[in-house]
Amino acid sequence: RFTDVSDSNAIEWTTSLEFHQELTANPMNDIGFNPRTARWEEQLLIHASGSWWSARAGWFHRCKHDIDNTESPNDADQPDYTPVRRTLILSGPSLGALTKPINSGDWSFRLAGGAEWYVVNDDYRTPSTSLTGSWRGMQGALWFRGDATVTLATRFVVGARYYISLPWFSNRYGAPDDIVVPHDARAELYGTLFSNVAAMDVVLSAEHTFDEVAYLNAMPSTYFQIGLRFRSL
Repeated sequence: RFTDVSDSNAIEWTTSLEFHQELTANPMNDIGFNPRTARWEEQLLIHASGSWWSARAGWFHRCKHDIDNTESPNDADQPDYTPVRRTLILSGPSLGALTKPINSGDWSFRLAGGAEWYVVNDDYRTPSTSLTGSWRGMQGALWFRGDATVTLATRFVVGARYYISLPWFSNRYGAPDDIVVPHDARAELYGTLFSNVAAMDVVLSAEHTFDEVAYLNAMPSTYFQIGLRFRSL
């Protein structure tokens, strides 16, 4: 965390290590839980904070690996399934910036944006006969995020958030067309209940990805989510 300083105009500095893990599964087997892919991300970051802004720079490593890929995604429908494997690795420097909350009455707004450059962009496949939509041509991405919240009661807030990431490529290897341009995006509405030490979000969201990486070849997908999110204060 940033340390307190007496000069409000001073820039504060800190560092962080950040880790993220995501598992994709379906219920298509005899126990109702069929893991298919796992994704990891690690980042080493340097942060700076001013009076109305914060920024960060660092290095990230992101990868995706298959799980139980010797078995069909749907045991009942594909008894003659041929195992497939797709391993993705992205690694490189990143930059990002975020405004401090912009307040207007009960409303609060924040804007953020950043860029990534991919020094490593591997896409390993088995069988290796197809390179459709390979990430070997992905060179980097720009991302943007906007947040808006309104306070309805002392311990209750309603908010909306939109995120979009726009990768650029030297070669798309015949990938299927996405909506307008290749992109990942997420829009969500949420209500937040606060206690003295934690917050709970009830979230309704829609998410789109230009490449659903659980498959061997690139394929866009869109899905909807309803869920709970917990965080400390």
